[in-house]
Amino acid sequence: MKKGAVIGLILAWQSPSFAMTLQEYLKAVEANNKSVQALQVSTEAVELAKEAGDVELVPILTAEAGYINDKSPLSQFALLGSTETKTTSYSLGLGKKFSTGTMASITASTYEIENTGIQGPQAGTLQKFGVGSLGVGLSQSLWKDFFGNATRLRWDRQEASTAAAAGRFDLQKKLLLVNAEAAYWDYIYANDNLKISQASLERARRIEAWTRRRVNDGISDRADLLSAQALVSARQLQLISAEDDMAAAKRNIRDFLEYKDDKALPEITGNISERRSLTSMVDGGGSGGRRVMALDAYLASLDAKAKSLEARETEDQLRPDLVLSGSYNTNAVEKDMPEATQNWTDTERPTTKVGLKLTYPFDMGPKNAAREASRKAALASKLQSERKMLESESSWIELNRRYSEMSKRIEAATEISRLQSAAAKAQTDLFNKGRSITANVITAEEDAGTAELNLSKLKSEQRKMEAQGRLFIVVEEK
Repeated sequence: MKKGAVIGLILAWQSPSFAMTLQEYLKAVEANNKSVQALQVSTEAVELAKEAGDVELVPILTAEAGYINDKSPLSQFALLGSTETKTTSYSLGLGKKFSTGTMASITASTYEIENTGIQGPQAGTLQKFGVGSLGVGLSQSLWKDFFGNATRLRWDRQEASTAAAAGRFDLQKKLLLVNAEAAYWDYIYANDNLKISQASLERARRIEAWTRRRVNDGISDRADLLSAQALVSARQLQLISAEDDMAAAKRNIRDFLEYKDDKALPEITGNISERRSLTSMVDGGGSGGRRVMALDAYLASLDAKAKSLEARETEDQLRPDLVLSGSYNTNAVEKDMPEATQNWTDTERPTTKVGLKLTYPFDMGPKNAAREASRKAALASKLQSERKMLESESSWIELNRRYSEMSKRIEAATEISRLQSAAAKAQTDLFNKGRSITANVITAEEDAGTAELNLSKLKSEQRKMEAQGRLFIVVEEK
């Protein structure tokens, strides 16, 4: 045995091929295809964006330190004779907005003032002193964001928008998987076509060999041999075309799996004759009390809901607002900052504030335009959703009708293929007994090959038709 043949056998033993079913193939597409991965990441981004919508409810910590050296003759202490005022200050605060629309804050601040040049009886008090203060503040909207109304509207709108956006990515993923499955059945059909073409060529060559012997024996004419040779040439051409289709199908499978050319393509196995009901392909399955809806129509309904909530949110944002606010601060004034800080919980000299603030945007052009724009966008989305619902119902009915029609065509094609194959075999038997002419055998052989290929093609198309069920979803009846 040659060295090259030995190496070839070793490599063949080390790289065994494995069969890949449809489900394994689709899982491999989901795992390897960059488009599927991008859609998955996009879905995660949408969910994170929804969570990020609550950033306004995150507690906020503020810290500040400052130093001021003021020699201005207009400063408040210059009137008392101060030529220079030095101020050192520190503050710390924590604020949070709650989902009820309530704003709460806690602050702690201290500062020390040192004046140079103050004369008179106030010199001892104002030459250097420290101030410390603790404070709390609350505010509540009584109109626009009345106990969290705006927050609840935003949550509802974000929920619907997120569902619609994630659904669009899911639809794109399912469309990709439908196309991937179509490539799978095209491969199965191309493989069957290749086998049928090879078998047809073998039969044609046997007819040619038999005819050649009959011509040599003087039983048949040379025209019969030429007809048989033409049949062989036609079958060779058919095989070349089948091989080309098979190469294209392999390339398509490789592209969906994103396999490099140096990676072995697994054997694709599938029963092209095995039927699946359309309802079994629908997400959620069909059952009583529920309806099948096209996924794009369902997404349109989610978009309409999101637009409606967006219009309500816009309307709420343009409303007047009345805010009730209050604050309480302690005041500790001592000879320096450390002592003021120690006594800043002293409540003997507090500052209390209560207020009511009205904000009223006038109903002018920009405000009315914003309100009408959101309303019209919601109406357009609602009308589009209603249209999609009609198309959804029609498309599901049409898909079932076409599927039923395809089943009838396959039954008829199966019977035709069976009869044509039997006729070809019968013509060959008659020909071998000298009771049929070559033309009849060739015609029967061509008809049988065509019928077999047509049956395989119809089955492939029906399998791809079943995959269209992935683009539908089951929803509760309302």
